[in-house]
Amino acid sequence: MKPTYLTALVAGSLLAAVVSGCSTDDSATPAATSDRASSTSAATTTAAPTSQPAVNLTGPIAAALPDPSPTHPPAPAPTPLADIDCGQITGSNGATATVIAFASAAGRAGCTDAITVTSDYVGSPHTGSATVVDGWTCQPQPDTTIPHICTNTGLTIGLRGQAAPTSPPQPAPIPVRTVDPNSTPRPVAHTEPPAPAPADTVEDVHCGPVTDSAGGTRQVIAVGGAAGRVGCTEAITVATAYATTIAPSDTATVDGWSCNAQPDTTTPSLCAKNGLVIGLRAH
Repeated sequence: MKPTYLTALVAGSLLAAVVSGCSTDDSATPAATSDRASSTSAATTTAAPTSQPAVNLTGPIAAALPDPSPTHPPAPAPTPLADIDCGQITGSNGATATVIAFASAAGRAGCTDAITVTSDYVGSPHTGSATVVDGWTCQPQPDTTIPHICTNTGLTIGLRGQAAPTSPPQPAPIPVRTVDPNSTPRPVAHTEPPAPAPADTVEDVHCGPVTDSAGGTRQVIAVGGAAGRVGCTEAITVATAYATTIAPSDTATVDGWSCNAQPDTTTPSLCAKNGLVIGLRAH
């Protein structure tokens, strides 16, 4: 029975303590009550900070990014062409020059073309005027820094230096002959052939009559001249063929002879070949 007694005693003590704590009157201690209220108010003020409005960073009212946008960088500006030093060459005059490919609105020549064209230009003799080399027009210019240039469709190549083509060789001077006043001129031998003797006179020959296409009679004359005289057989044959031919004009060719009418009442027609003449007289 002893353990039961102790247990009941302890339980009763605990119950008395709880009842005593709960029955405490706060109105009997106003100072303590005031202190607790002030502490509670202060705690409430510290624990509830002022709320801030939320910022929408992804919605339609998000602030626009400053230009340029990181996702759309501006296109890079084209790099302007610049003159290029293509290297040195040596001219036929023994001097050197630097080949410059100049930049222009038309573009810029490549160094391979620039070296080839200028080397061909200064490597051969040229006059001081413009000359075409490999399709480029090369010439000197009044500029001591760039004394020679080559151009082609707006492109320009310059030579900075003294390399230049040599001048063509001068023609050999004509020797000046002088007369020694103390010498006696030798007689000049005449080697010209003598003038030909006058040709023998060749007489005309009356070869006979022929009848023309109109029924008229023509007298055939083998005319003599410097070339000689045609034979009567050929003269009669040619004259007969010509006189009996009906043609739209008075001109005809018979066996290589050119026959035609002429303004001569005595011999109104004739035929000629290689200097020989056949006359057809009216009676």
